[in-house]
Amino acid sequence: MQQLSLCLEQFTDKLPNKPYCTNNLEHGLLVRPKAVAVDYIYIQPDHPYYQNYLILDLDYESSLIEILYSMTGIPLPNLLVENKENGRSHIFFNLKTPVYKTNASKIKPIIYANAVLKRLQSLFNADVGYSGLIAKNPIHEQWRAYTLRDKPYSLNELASKLEIDWKEANKPIKQDEAIGLGRNCYVFHTARFWAYTAVREFRGKTYNQWLQTVIDHCLKLNEGITEPMQYGEIKGIAKSIARYCWKRDGYAYQEFIDRQRRKGAIGGKKSKRLPVDDSEASTKPWEALGISRATYYRHRKSETG
Repeated sequence: MQQLSLCLEQFTDKLPNKPYCTNNLEHGLLVRPKAVAVDYIYIQPDHPYYQNYLILDLDYESSLIEILYSMTGIPLPNLLVENKENGRSHIFFNLKTPVYKTNASKIKPIIYANAVLKRLQSLFNADVGYSGLIAKNPIHEQWRAYTLRDKPYSLNELASKLEIDWKEANKPIKQDEAIGLGRNCYVFHTARFWAYTAVREFRGKTYNQWLQTVIDHCLKLNEGITEPMQYGEIKGIAKSIARYCWKRDGYAYQEFIDRQRRKGAIGGKKSKRLPVDDSEASTKPWEALGISRATYYRHRKSETG
């Protein structure tokens, strides 16, 4: 009992300051201060910009018994909140480190978290259409709550237990799978494949022009999702794609320059041409600046743009 009380106290502490809440899902959602929202039957457990839980909807009766006696060998949820009458429940996997979804977030933890969630949904026969936005409030007397594991999970621990590697996690997903964290993954994968070639059109232009184009493209993809993401999440995805493609294209461009220079050097040797004393190849200005040759030419490229 003491363990459950501590778990519920931690749950309350992690709630957003003004979460969504309701007593009837058919009547829509309300936004209330945390102190008021905790009295509602359903509540928003996670902050819009970071996720402390992976939540599953077990829409079958006596789910606790199924977990304890039929689903052996798979990770136990930290918290189970069940309907007292039929045993249908929401289960919570508490994450040691939240998954951030801001405009400064890295996409890799989001992709891993979504892959873990999908595997858990499969193992627990959970509703794949459930987004996790609203859950049964474990504090409310309408439900019965159980603590099945005290220690939070790291994403790496869950991925290891579920035998998920990066190659599997990083597979593109379809638009109809764009639910919860799947929205981030769908926009990221779809936009990145477009960006790999689209960036070529921005050679000689500025990075900010390229970034804004990627943001606009991601926003259009977001419009096609049933529950669109907030702008901050979209911008974070776009920045990740834009930075990678810009850097990657810069290296490719510099590699081309280097190849041409090597060919020219070979040709110069064959024709016995002498090196030009004041050329960049001879003066090597990047050494004086303390940077690599590739970085020097990338800066040159951006300045001319």
